[in-house]
Amino acid sequence: MVVMDRKVAVAVVNWRRAADTLECLATLIEHSPCHLDLVVVDNGSGDGSAERISGRFPQAHLIALERNEGYVAGINLAITEALKRGPELILIMNNDAVSTPGFLEPLLDIMNRRPQCGIAGPKILYYDSGLVWFGGGSYNHWLGYTKHQHMDEEDAEDVERPIDYVTGCTALVRPDVFRRIGLFDEDFNMYFEDLDFCLRAEAAGYESWYVPSSVTRHKVSASAGIMGENILTPLRAYHYARNALLVISKNRRGLKAATSIMGQYLVALPYYALGILLGPSKRSMFPYLRGLWDGTLWLLRKEA
Repeated sequence: MVVMDRKVAVAVVNWRRAADTLECLATLIEHSPCHLDLVVVDNGSGDGSAERISGRFPQAHLIALERNEGYVAGINLAITEALKRGPELILIMNNDAVSTPGFLEPLLDIMNRRPQCGIAGPKILYYDSGLVWFGGGSYNHWLGYTKHQHMDEEDAEDVERPIDYVTGCTALVRPDVFRRIGLFDEDFNMYFEDLDFCLRAEAAGYESWYVPSSVTRHKVSASAGIMGENILTPLRAYHYARNALLVISKNRRGLKAATSIMGQYLVALPYYALGILLGPSKRSMFPYLRGLWDGTLWLLRKEA
């Protein structure tokens, strides 16, 4: 594999998890074949995170906000700053993810080989196991629900392929994609903004690709859930329900919009309700229903 030296900017958001961010940045620098232009937004942590990060990585461009503006606003600010620095590519990374040796070369390579690839993502394993957390993203265009393919399976299937979406946990993006379709939609605040972004990119003619020869690891829900678990905490449950409807409203029309809305009540609701009621976080049921209601009201207001 031949990869030309590329100018890559990295966009990361920190909120009260400086140790995670320091590990993330350290692995990126250690495992990257080219110079990385680091941009870190501290989302109003107020716990000394900004000072720890700037002290450990003085080369990083650190933007310290006075208050927590939400993940999507924070990553958009980091991307905006990164774009000013003239990168050839922008790597978006969750601060609770870490790279592995040789992770970046396959992502750079697919950008060289496939001009229509606007967004590329790696195989993502759980931080402390060989099980897959993300093996490609699929979106059911008729029922409006997403799936991390091969989740919780043994590390397997190494087929490079186009997919419906790349998770924002680790994504390499061409700057032209942002310039053409805009940044992440801040109506989402957190969750589903990556799906919405990839659907908009697809509508503009870009492809999203899964590159399993690239591997990162993810601590999973370190900021908004139970670390290392896919349990729907109240915060996650609310945004999962609400934002699935926002994606439909913003990206689906006609019959697909109607069937996707029905899918949230007839497919997604029973699925998540069963998981919540049989799981350890039963108090997430009401936030899920509230999110479903708020998403429905948002959709109705938009259509009015």
